[in-house]
Amino acid sequence: FVYFNREIRSILSQNENISSVKILNYEGKIIYDSNVDTDRRYEGDDRIVNERLFLNQVKSKNISFKIDGGKTVYLKMDDNDKVSFVDKDEKLLDELVSGFFVEYFVLPVNDRYAVIYDVDYSHLYKRVELITERIVYLAIFGIMLGMLLSFVLSSKITKPIGKLVESANEIAKGNFQTQVDIKTGDEISFLGETFNQMAKDLESSVEAKLYKERVTSELKIASTIQQQLLPKDIPNIKGLEVSAGIIPAEEIGGDVYDFLKTSDEKVLFYLGDVTGHGVPAGIVSSIASALFYGYSKESDLEKIITEVNRVLKAKTLTNMFMTLCLMQWESSAKKFSYVNAGHEQIIHYKAKEKEVELVPAGGIALGMLPDVSNLIKTQEVDLQVGDYLVIYSDGIPEAWRNKDEMYGMERFQNAVKYFGNDLVTSLAMKKAILSDVKQFCGDYKQMDDITLIVVKRVE
Repeated sequence: FVYFNREIRSILSQNENISSVKILNYEGKIIYDSNVDTDRRYEGDDRIVNERLFLNQVKSKNISFKIDGGKTVYLKMDDNDKVSFVDKDEKLLDELVSGFFVEYFVLPVNDRYAVIYDVDYSHLYKRVELITERIVYLAIFGIMLGMLLSFVLSSKITKPIGKLVESANEIAKGNFQTQVDIKTGDEISFLGETFNQMAKDLESSVEAKLYKERVTSELKIASTIQQQLLPKDIPNIKGLEVSAGIIPAEEIGGDVYDFLKTSDEKVLFYLGDVTGHGVPAGIVSSIASALFYGYSKESDLEKIITEVNRVLKAKTLTNMFMTLCLMQWESSAKKFSYVNAGHEQIIHYKAKEKEVELVPAGGIALGMLPDVSNLIKTQEVDLQVGDYLVIYSDGIPEAWRNKDEMYGMERFQNAVKYFGNDLVTSLAMKKAILSDVKQFCGDYKQMDDITLIVVKRVE
C-alpha cells in the first residue's frame, strides 16, 4: 500500500487538474480513495456506492464522464479509432455543446475494476486570472504608448496617410490603376511606393485569379463529361466476370475503356491509352470513345480499328496517337478474340497450370498512319474456366517508386500469378493489383493514368 499510495501521490502532483483518484470494483465497493486513504490501507466497513447511474459507468466497458447538470456521457471508439458520444446503451448522442464542465472521469481497467478521476478546475481559474491580468496590463501599456506616439507623429504623417486612405478606398471600389503621390523622403514615402506597387500587383493577381477560376471550372466540367463517357455499370456478360477501373493522373485523363453489348451473345470492349495526359489526351480519348460507340455494330474487329484510325488520323494532331486493345467475347462459341493496336500485351493467368503468360501483341498505334488495315490482325485467346485476363495501360508497369525505380512487367506478372492462385473474383483481383501498385509507389507522384480491366472465365 505504501508504494502504491506513493505512486498515486506522484501522479496527482504531476496532474494538477485531478483532485483525487478512486478505485471501485463492479459491486460498487470503494477499494481505494486518495482523499481518505492517505497514510494506510482502509480497514473499516465496506464503503459501498449505491447510485445506479454511477454503477453503470463503473461496469461499462467504455470510458465515461459526468458533466455539470448531471448528464453522463460515454465514449465509444470504432474500428477506425473514431470516438463517438453515446449513452449507456451505446446509442449515439447529439454533439455536446462546448462550455460544459466535467465532474469526473470513469476509466474501466478490466472486467472487475474501474478508476475514477475527480476533476479540479481551481488551477485553471488561476491561470485564467493570471492571463487576464497580463492582458489588462498589456492593454494599458499599449494604450499609453499609442497615445504618446500618436501625439508625437500625428502632425508628420496625418496628411500622407490621408492620401493612402483615399487611394485604398479607390482600390476597394475596384480601381486598381490608382496611384498615390507621396514625396516626404522617409518611411511614409517608401510606404507610398509600396502601395503603388501593390495596386499593380493586385490588378495582375485579380486577373490571374479570374483566369484560374475559369480554367478550374472548365476542367471540372471537362472531367465530369469524361466521367460520363466511362461505363457506369459493366453489363452482365454470360460466361465472364469482369471488373474495371481508372485512376487519372490529373483532372483529365488520356485513358479510356468501355463495354458495348452488341447482341445477346456478343460483347465488345476495349481499353485505350492516348499519349500523355491532361486536356489534349482527354479530348482524343473522348473522340475515340464516341467512334467506337458508333462502329460497335460492326462485327469485324479489324474494320472497326481501321475506321477509328482513319478518323483519328484526320481529326487529331500529328503528334497525338492512341494505343488500344479491342476485344470481343462470343458467349455461345466461348470465343475470346482481340486486335492489338500497339498496346501493352494482355497478361493471361492459366488456372490449370497456375502460370501466367503474355499473349501476342502487334499492330500499330491509332492516329499514326492513314491506313493500318495491313498492320493489324485478329487473334484469339484460349480462355478456360477459372482463367484470368488482365488488360491494362502502361501507367501500371511504368508506375514509379522514385526517380530510379519503377513497378515493371516482371513484378506485375508475379503479382497476377500470386493473386490468381488465391483470389476467386475479378473484383478481388483488380483491387489486389491496384493495392500492390499503390503500396509500391507510396507517396511518390503518379506520373501517368492507370487503367485496368480484369476478365475471368466463369463457365
